[in-house]
Amino acid sequence: MSNPTFEVSRVVRTGAGMCGIWQPEHFEYVTSLDEWEDEVSDPEALEAHIEAGAFVPLDVGGDGVFQLTLRVGGLNAREGRYVLVSSDPYLLISRGSVALGGLEDVGPYAGGADEIALGVGRYMVIVHLIDWKAEPGSMDGEGRPTAAALPDFLVEVAPEAGSVPITALSLSG
Repeated sequence: MSNPTFEVSRVVRTGAGMCGIWQPEHFEYVTSLDEWEDEVSDPEALEAHIEAGAFVPLDVGGDGVFQLTLRVGGLNAREGRYVLVSSDPYLLISRGSVALGGLEDVGPYAGGADEIALGVGRYMVIVHLIDWKAEPGSMDGEGRPTAAALPDFLVEVAPEAGSVPITALSLSG
């Protein structure tokens, strides 16, 4: 029996130069601009959240709008042809859902994060940056992505070895 594949695709925006996936409960106390600056925009604080398994960065290197696909399961052959770079695995701990958006969306202070159901457990996450523009037919005559274009980021999610079985996962959104 093969493992099921779950997938959710979203458009994320950032004016802070970084997007991410995070554990919303971990950042519940971020209710003011001062707390956001101390706990999210500060590089040392953000690194601590990454190490704790509460935040996975998608460093886009600038402001913009990006298509992100979160998938339990690996890259397909088409996507694999256009991968520019893949991250080392990150730990992500879910308490039942994860949030995704721009760095400025982290915490209730911002209020703009999109939450996705993800079964309680520990996950290994690999972020793949996709060169979707390199695929023939991916852009229309004005340089915009077509409906069939690959995403900017494919985020591969898998249960951490020895933790949640893949059949216990459910992504919805």
